[in-house]
Amino acid sequence: MIWTGFPLSHLRGDPRRKTAILLNPPVYDTQYWAEWSQPYGLLRIGALLRKRGYKRVELFDFMEADERRKVRSHRINPDESYDERHKPSMPLRRVVIEKGSERLELNKYHFGKSWREFEEWLDAHGFTAAHPPDEVWISAVMTYWWESVRDLTVRLKRRFGTKTTILLGGIYPTLAPQHAASMTQADIVVAGDVPEANQLWTDLSLYEKPPTYAIITPSRGCPFNCSYCAQRTLNSSSPRVLFRGPTDVVAEMREKYERYGIRDFAFYADFLLWNWENNLAKVLERVVADQLPFRFYAPEGLDTRFLSQDPRLLELMKAAHFEKIYLPVESIDDSYLRGLNRRHVRLQHFVKAAKMCEDAGFRLRNLEVNAFVLYGLPGEKIDHVVRTIIFVSEVVGSIIPMLFAPVPSTVLYNQHLPYFREHGWDRDLHMLNGKLYPFLEMNEGSLSDYVDLQRLMYMLNTHYRSRSFRLYGDTLVSRAFRTSLSDGFEEFVKAQTARLAQRRPVPAKDAATGPNAATEPPGA
Repeated sequence: MIWTGFPLSHLRGDPRRKTAILLNPPVYDTQYWAEWSQPYGLLRIGALLRKRGYKRVELFDFMEADERRKVRSHRINPDESYDERHKPSMPLRRVVIEKGSERLELNKYHFGKSWREFEEWLDAHGFTAAHPPDEVWISAVMTYWWESVRDLTVRLKRRFGTKTTILLGGIYPTLAPQHAASMTQADIVVAGDVPEANQLWTDLSLYEKPPTYAIITPSRGCPFNCSYCAQRTLNSSSPRVLFRGPTDVVAEMREKYERYGIRDFAFYADFLLWNWENNLAKVLERVVADQLPFRFYAPEGLDTRFLSQDPRLLELMKAAHFEKIYLPVESIDDSYLRGLNRRHVRLQHFVKAAKMCEDAGFRLRNLEVNAFVLYGLPGEKIDHVVRTIIFVSEVVGSIIPMLFAPVPSTVLYNQHLPYFREHGWDRDLHMLNGKLYPFLEMNEGSLSDYVDLQRLMYMLNTHYRSRSFRLYGDTLVSRAFRTSLSDGFEEFVKAQTARLAQRRPVPAKDAATGPNAATEPPGA
């Protein structure tokens, strides 16, 4: 059953007699970044259930990070269900990506707490077939992580049967409700939000050990409609931006600081800087005036057009202790941006914003100002991406590679739906994971090219004595580097390496197996 705008009144029973479990599922992927991954929507649902007087509300967060904000992982097999087994079948297999004669193999992992830990937790908390919870609320995020949600719902049904109502909400069921309804065993698929929970504070007391940071959502909605972004679907097709009052936002942060000692706050919003003078600025002004010991982050990035409007904004962000600045750079070609319907941003906004960041006291080339470079989009040119990488490196120094993943319900996804259906990826949404290069087949670049793009970004990010190298710097080294690319030195290098190749045979092996370490999580 699919519901849009789900109200709690649709659920039967007296809340004072009901028990509920909140679940943040594990992640099946080749890589996972655990920073700022708190399930804030689920924690607001928990606040709502407690507000309604539920007898008992428990949380199991598979993705709960340790004190270093890391999650455990173990290898699994691709295209294998874990609704019954705890461990993968042997021998272990890899995800294989091929183009032409090249082949790239990637390990796939279960990130988060194990299935066995989950079953032990259920037993320890008395949730058995004889004593099931009334409801299980599951929050699912990325559409390409749907497989773990499938396995989780099957496990719950096997354990509790029909006595427990499973509710599936979050980004995945909102963007692909029919897929979620047919591919999981959820009883209720919530497409959209639960309006009663939207303005509530996240309830961190649901954790046995409270986290060391909190996510704050000061607004939702965006007036723009970029072709690759799903915010319109997530916000009921509305272009409006809905704000929480600055007083309420500051009060939530104060409560989390006074109760849990939390000082690190990450802002999550569809468009954080929209009408910033009357919203974000008011929050930061209160923090500065009251000398609150907070540290702020905006991990999703800050729109460069609005960031570059007024130097007062960045000065205020610096005074309020924003630790890092993230600037999105999809392309240095304004016409390409217009093709993505990102019409309000120009390259000049990025350059101006970077300069204003530096003027406000944020250090460039030192990881305090970072730029997202989006690549892996359909129809892109490798030369174009390389130029974007070099330009971004020269302007800010720190590049964060962002492989593009097409998102169901977006304009770009719908444009390429015939291509996805041809490959069966409208069903196998996990194959649309950007790390698997879903548009590789239609793009000009080879596997080696795309691996080299990431190598190039990592190389340019390398720091020595607190700074990265400037390709277009004024030092003699920078000048010599540029000269060597155009004065015929390339032919000398090729001649020497050709002689070496003639003397020593190259071992036969797959063309792209070497860079696997760059695509696997640390310690894997």
